[in-house]
Amino acid sequence: RLSSLLSCLHIWLILCLFLRTCVSSPPKPNFLLILADDLGIGDVGCYGNDTIRTPHIDGLAKEGVRLTQHIAAAAVCTPSRSAFLTGRYPIRSGWSSYKRRILFWNGCSGGLPPNETTFARVLHQQGYSTALVGKWHLGVNCKSHRDHCHHPLNHGFEYFYGMPFTILNECQGTDDPELAKSLQDTYWLYTQIIFLAVFTLLFGKLTCLFSVKWKIIVCVTIFGLLYFLSWFSSYGFTKYWNCIVMRNHEITEQPMNLEKTTSNMLKEAVSFIERNKHRPFLLFFSFLHVHTPLITTKEFLGRSRHGLYGDNVEEMDWMVGNLSPSFLLPLFRYGKITIRSPQSHLFSRQNSPSSQPVLTAEMFHPSSGHSQNRSMSLLY
Repeated sequence: RLSSLLSCLHIWLILCLFLRTCVSSPPKPNFLLILADDLGIGDVGCYGNDTIRTPHIDGLAKEGVRLTQHIAAAAVCTPSRSAFLTGRYPIRSGWSSYKRRILFWNGCSGGLPPNETTFARVLHQQGYSTALVGKWHLGVNCKSHRDHCHHPLNHGFEYFYGMPFTILNECQGTDDPELAKSLQDTYWLYTQIIFLAVFTLLFGKLTCLFSVKWKIIVCVTIFGLLYFLSWFSSYGFTKYWNCIVMRNHEITEQPMNLEKTTSNMLKEAVSFIERNKHRPFLLFFSFLHVHTPLITTKEFLGRSRHGLYGDNVEEMDWMVGNLSPSFLLPLFRYGKITIRSPQSHLFSRQNSPSSQPVLTAEMFHPSSGHSQNRSMSLLY
């Protein structure tokens, strides 16, 4: 009897091991995180707006979960994005809205500390293919222009395509600078005063109204030129220094081609999904929409009831429709993609909207919430 019992036990153990090896583990879910820039909490339909058309975002809310108690960690880009990526208060990483502890230049030596743990790094360690398409704005280099210590590829992303900084009015080549406008006005005023002094000295010397040495006039002129070049070399070429597009560590556009930015980023996102459709992946799609200067393609200009801002929101919604799970058919038609594993999608915004003068009152819905720092999130 004992021998038969042991035989049965052996058979049972063999069957258990056989079943364990035959039954595959459940597939890892794919993650698609979509982050809007400066979007008002009341500027989409699922949060109360009935005048701006956002059917794709509303579809995420209908078929998923609408988070109503989600607070952005800061009111400006850099600290808010730091918190989103790390799950920590931005001040712990050295960023804060207070006293403007944020990034103003691509060439700044600051950025997200290399020792921070991002969700991309965690998933990459779990075997995920990870990518960031769109805006980064968390620094690039530390001590040299090639060390890339703050670059997305040093924070868990295997692939990056987009802007290392943020989009500005200067990227569009307008006469209304967005970067430190009051400071630029001050520099230009001092420059005018210096050169006015030069012309006054020169006029007095040539007309013999007063005696002044040529050496003094030359020194003041050189000082004025050096002063002008010292600030204009930065602010006068903002479009060249800040408005660039990178693919991994390589600069592909300098300055960027705004007419093709939207389509290029969408193609890059769909291409990444297609390349990784047979393995688990994380795609962080970080919009340039709806940050000023509200770059909008011709197909969407004049479509909304809220001017350029509304047009930009509706274009962003169309892009979400090419990436979101509620409207996979457009995604398949665009990229011919078949995804077989479960998916988790999050649509959110990074911080409170812009207060730039271009955003006039008639562009907004009464429930827009443009003075609040409440965030929106849709989980599918």
